[in-house]
Amino acid sequence: MGQALCFDIYGSVHNQHSIVGTLQEITGLPTPVVEDMSKMWVDHQITYSLEVTLMDEYRNWWDLTVQSLDYVLEYYGVEVTDEERDRIMDAYRHLEPYEDWDEFAKLREAGHELYILSDGNPEMLQELADNTGFSEYLDDIVSVHELEKYKPHPDVYHNIENYAGRPAEECTMVATHTFDVAGAQAAGMKTILINRFGVPETRLGHTPDLVVDSYAELAEELS
Repeated sequence: MGQALCFDIYGSVHNQHSIVGTLQEITGLPTPVVEDMSKMWVDHQITYSLEVTLMDEYRNWWDLTVQSLDYVLEYYGVEVTDEERDRIMDAYRHLEPYEDWDEFAKLREAGHELYILSDGNPEMLQELADNTGFSEYLDDIVSVHELEKYKPHPDVYHNIENYAGRPAEECTMVATHTFDVAGAQAAGMKTILINRFGVPETRLGHTPDLVVDSYAELAEELS
């Protein structure tokens, strides 16, 4: 029986920083500055998601993404028109995947089920999967939106049971963010860290069941 593999999207399967080109076209700022803006944008998305979860004041991922962008633009003193702002957000609907889909095809051929398990709201996730060709390989999309809580809340990970038809302990979270892997493991899931950036192991004591450098290596391990 194949595994139920649950993939994080933003920063794991898809590169949030592939939006840098659009940011640079609109702002005209040097590449290093725009790269820093992109990093701040992602950091604030995650920070805001943690804050609203702890405060029990849920806002969907699209809204947090827009609010994080607005913060970054103001921080850097950049003014954009509504049309330019819409262009930046439209680029977010077309984030580039880190790797070729062939590796995910191999996982499907090996008998594994593939799910998205993400902070994004359902419409965003479906649109991104459709726009980039990922939807072809998916069994389903699982969003935090129905629970109104963000990762790493344990309820987010337990919700996979309602889609995969098996307990969380028999499902595997696959992610690049160490906090996501730690949260999934704390909730009882098996975990795989895609450590493409060579980050150190978390100091909170949550060691992934498997660490690989890429989805290509993952497909080789699980095929």
